Amino acid sequence: MARILLVDDVYTARSMFERVLRHVGRHEVLSVGSGAEALAKVHEFAPDVIVLDISMADRDGLMVLRDLRAQGITCPIIAHTARTEKTPGEFVAQGFDAYVPKTGNLTNLLSTVRDLVGR
Repeated sequence: MARILLVDDVYTARSMFERVLRHVGRHEVLSVGSGAEALAKVHEFAPDVIVLDISMADRDGLMVLRDLRAQGITCPIIAHTARTEKTPGEFVAQGFDAYVPKTGNLTNLLSTVRDLVGR
């Protein structure tokens, strides 16, 4: 079981992803609705993996990624987004450990979390 920090500003999406990660993946999940919340809670929660939305109202996921790394957070961070203008390799080149598209099928998210925790 991994500790996952889930960051997404859309409540309905965040709630669905949290339920799947918690009940299907059997992970401990802390979900927050903004980059600022993630930055405030990351050290206390000490996640094994962070699932980070890219398009958020307060700041985008790339800015949050940079802030997390500047704070010394070294756990894997997954870019989880519906944006399609970038290729998966571009997200990794920007510092993410993996990219998972937001689709109706959450198997990819579960398997990516499992792979990153197993490193």
